[in-house]
Amino acid sequence: MNQTNITSGNPELMAAIKNSIGDAKQVVKELAKVFAERIQPLRLEESESVFNDLTQNIYDLQGLMEFISELKDGMHYYDGFGLPSDPISSNNEGLNLFREMLTSMESRDWIMLADLIEYELSPLLMREDEWLGKLDEKLANYEN
Repeated sequence: MNQTNITSGNPELMAAIKNSIGDAKQVVKELAKVFAERIQPLRLEESESVFNDLTQNIYDLQGLMEFISELKDGMHYYDGFGLPSDPISSNNEGLNLFREMLTSMESRDWIMLADLIEYELSPLLMREDEWLGKLDEKLANYEN
């Protein structure tokens, strides 16, 4: 059998990866919640506080994206693991969505931005949460 033993190469890295997945899942859920909370205010008001809150949420989303990138880089140390592509990175779906969101912000099209958050970003974050859960399960199965 040619199964990769992922715990033998760098146990500290594997422990860090496994421990961070739960944190990442929590961040994804929190981001989905706060973005959902921004939908109604975006549709009803054009206040500076709504824009500032949304800007902070976008920075938090950027931090999540950086984490996912580092997670995938760390997993490359384990040949044969077969890491599936995450929903945000696959087919540039996340990048294209973020560009659309930026365009909406620049043009101050708050209704379009609210729609993008509700109908595209929220489902994308939920798929990312599922992906992290599957990755966590796969790591547990490889350990056994």
